Amino acid sequence: MTRISTWPAGIWLAAGVAAAFLAAFLIDSPYVAGLLAYALVLGMFALGLGVTLGQMGYVTFGHAAFFGLGAYAAALVSTKFGLNFWLMAFLAPLPGAALGILVGFASARLGGAYFAIATLTTAEILRLIAANWIDLTRGPMGVLVTAPPLPWQTAFGWGQQQSYLFLLILVVTLLLVGLRNLQRSPLGRAWVAVREAPDLAESLGIPTVRARVSNIAISGGIAALAGALLVPKIFVVTPDLLGVGYSATGLLATIMGGKASLLGPLLGGFAFAVLPESLRFVDAARLAIFAVILLLVVRLMPGGIVSLLPGFRRNAPAPAFGQHKLPALLRPDLPAPGTDVLAVRGLQKSFSGLKATDDVSFTVRASELVGLIGPNGAGKTTCFNLLSGFARPDAGDVLCLGRSIVGLAPHQIAGQGMVRSFQQAAICPTLTVHENALIATHRAAPEPFLSALLRLPACRRREDERRLRAEACLGAMDLLARADELASALPYGDQKLLAIAMALAAQPKILLLDEPAAGLNQVEAAALAKVLGDLRRAGLTIVVVDHNLKMMMALCDRIVVLHHGAKIAEGTPETVRNDAAVVQAYFGVASPEAVAS
Repeated sequence: MTRISTWPAGIWLAAGVAAAFLAAFLIDSPYVAGLLAYALVLGMFALGLGVTLGQMGYVTFGHAAFFGLGAYAAALVSTKFGLNFWLMAFLAPLPGAALGILVGFASARLGGAYFAIATLTTAEILRLIAANWIDLTRGPMGVLVTAPPLPWQTAFGWGQQQSYLFLLILVVTLLLVGLRNLQRSPLGRAWVAVREAPDLAESLGIPTVRARVSNIAISGGIAALAGALLVPKIFVVTPDLLGVGYSATGLLATIMGGKASLLGPLLGGFAFAVLPESLRFVDAARLAIFAVILLLVVRLMPGGIVSLLPGFRRNAPAPAFGQHKLPALLRPDLPAPGTDVLAVRGLQKSFSGLKATDDVSFTVRASELVGLIGPNGAGKTTCFNLLSGFARPDAGDVLCLGRSIVGLAPHQIAGQGMVRSFQQAAICPTLTVHENALIATHRAAPEPFLSALLRLPACRRREDERRLRAEACLGAMDLLARADELASALPYGDQKLLAIAMALAAQPKILLLDEPAAGLNQVEAAALAKVLGDLRRAGLTIVVVDHNLKMMMALCDRIVVLHHGAKIAEGTPETVRNDAAVVQAYFGVASPEAVAS
């Protein structure tokens, strides 16, 4: 994002109002005003498409479905029922958002090219309906719309184009401020998390389907608003508005301007409106020249036109950090020490006839640190997947805080208080360390949508709480000094520590750590063991899978041993160390002294 994205909302609004008045008073040419209005509409359309493409990473080939739907909705309701067109135009986001919800749920399991094709199919279906439902839409002849004068047109002595331009600048300003607020909220960070690491997002308590549907709904609503506000310029609403031409224009404008920012799609829309008109002097060759310019921008400026702006930077700096005590990381309602918080009963899971877990049962008590060990292929990670909802057991039950969680989605299990890390470091690589930690606070202080959109004072207070929690968790993992660095630039060991910090930021009651010491040297592993021990003594319940037996024997209160999917031993580290079945599983000989050595 650019540095101006850190400006207060009041400055954005004041700048937008000032720009609207200046444009309306200074631009007296109807042609220039109309061209700028068209550029703003295309920019608005690209801005809506950028919500899905830039924030979620989903390519859409059929975004004209929302664009044309908004235009038809405003045109048909205003002409058929005699209602004010401008009122209908500002209600057009409702059918666009409704279509977005439908598309979002219908394509919940689709991604990549499949999602793009699904949106293209949706747009084509709507185009065929508009072209063939003659009684309603007049087919290819289109719906003729005459927009009434805007209220301020007479008051300021402006022409119709100047009043129209004034309105569009105000609308674009409000959209920029609203989207900027959402980007900086838990919802906006959830979109990025779903794009970067959907399994991580689920494990942190982010409902990925809901986040995706909300993203497509907001994107569709903005695109529908853009379509409705195009009507006063074109006068006739035809099925072409639902065609692939507008979908391609919106997609290419977003990419050309810079999909990862707010200003980028807006600049791309301006480029697509203004450049072809500026090249009219070359007549027939103007589209070919524009295509060459587009290719050069995409090839030479991967970040889009917006990357040319002074002070452009992708990541905002983290705030100044203070000092926080470790117990501040933990939620105040942790279960009383000694009570059963996790009961695993007869878990079974097979893959193509191979038993990954075979009648596994154990219990974990509050404020206890339990180790889950075993040779490679013993079923430890599968067991974690069953506990955290990423796999469903064939038989057995899992009770978390007395409630069965079998069949719950991972984000629902995280909502119950059980959060996990992954065997491979799961992070959002394109974000900073601090931004990763902020994503993990999603459930710690939920934010209502309207509060996030308007960034109300209560929202800002909760955001401060999230930042403090993210800071404390990074401090616990000794990552504060690297808060401004990209997560992908961290050494693998530090990425593992960041993953643990993110799990802590989700405020778990039970923390499941899958090979947290993998990639750490002895010093780092010792430091990690100290942190985990401190967390346990502070009241957090922890279950750890790891192959660092020396650390596990020194750290754990109890150890559960799996081999070929079955539990072969359970007890204190000393008991497990001297168990003949455990020694046999690891060394092939029933000699307890082998482990001791």
